[in-house]
Amino acid sequence: MLTVLEDGKMVEIATVGREGMIGVSAILDGMPVTSAAMVQGASDTCYRMKVDAFRREVDRRDAFHELMAHFAQALFGFVAQSTACNAIHSVEQRLARWLLMAQDRMGSDEFPLTQEFVAIMLGASRPTVTVVAGTLQKAGLIKYRHGRVTILDREHLEAASCECYRAATDLLNRVTDGRKPR
Repeated sequence: MLTVLEDGKMVEIATVGREGMIGVSAILDGMPVTSAAMVQGASDTCYRMKVDAFRREVDRRDAFHELMAHFAQALFGFVAQSTACNAIHSVEQRLARWLLMAQDRMGSDEFPLTQEFVAIMLGASRPTVTVVAGTLQKAGLIKYRHGRVTILDREHLEAASCECYRAATDLLNRVTDGRKPR
């Protein structure tokens, strides 16, 4: 999920995978939001639900409502964590966090990724991404070549990341485990 600015620039606010959904604003009044969604990787299965049907299910106030409310709460926490991360942490820490989140959602150590895409996600310049990705590659944490990245050393990549990866992952895991986000 990305926030789109007036000049067309975008920055990632959340990474959503099979544990969540986009369009959470449909829980509310459905007022327009200045965000967009971008798909990074292919998926065999993707479900779509019309807003009216979604709202009817939410209005029933049963297990679906509870799950959506917990996910919305976790997503809000995730966005807050991403905001803090983008303001405080280095591009290297943010790239490590982002690569870990992408690996979690892709379910694979190797996935397609361009420097242009990462630059948009991190709100950084492409040359900065080139330097930082090169640093992670020289350290043996990733292999980056021809629009593909391979995670080589997840443990050290987690160490290179900031606490935001663990915090955001915990929020989303609580929803998938059936626990309320804190």
